[in-house]
Amino acid sequence: MTEKKRDANRTKKKLLDAVGTILATQGFTELKVNTICDEAGVDKKLIYFHFGDLNGLISEFLRSHDFWMTEEAEVTNVDKDVAFQVFRKQFESLDNSDLLKRLLVWELSEPNEILRKLADAREELGDELIARYKAQQQPGQDVHPIFALLVSGIYYLTIHSAINGSAFCGLDLQMQADKDRLFNGIKRVIDNCV
Repeated sequence: MTEKKRDANRTKKKLLDAVGTILATQGFTELKVNTICDEAGVDKKLIYFHFGDLNGLISEFLRSHDFWMTEEAEVTNVDKDVAFQVFRKQFESLDNSDLLKRLLVWELSEPNEILRKLADAREELGDELIARYKAQQQPGQDVHPIFALLVSGIYYLTIHSAINGSAFCGLDLQMQADKDRLFNGIKRVIDNCV
């Protein structure tokens, strides 16, 4: 790799890291060109050079941190066990990342074109995964609403646990034993979808 390419990659990383830092410390409202460039220590022209504009930078940051846009996009063989592991990884990914939870809250709290595009891309990927599951498992029932309840339940439970720190339906998701109970429940739901 040439030195010029390495410099470009370092600059892009600085800008993407700055977005994460600002989200974590100052919130969504401070995602502005000047704030990001001050945090990254780079000239603001570099946002436009590397990402087209501020929305391009934020969009790349969001895609690189979204659970569904990363490793799960590569799943091709989706049986019951793989489906369960995807839901478990989704929970664990959200549970372990305050940033991911913040991004979900942001997506739900205000209309935003960038977040809408990410949600649409996530939906397309979800449809593909469900189609692969249906092709392999040939379930006797409509799995879309069942999977929608699982995904949205995981979103809500991880956010609720982090913000309120309280139990939900008798599950304290700060405790590993109750997380295991939740995973067992998800597994039973998936096992009964066929």
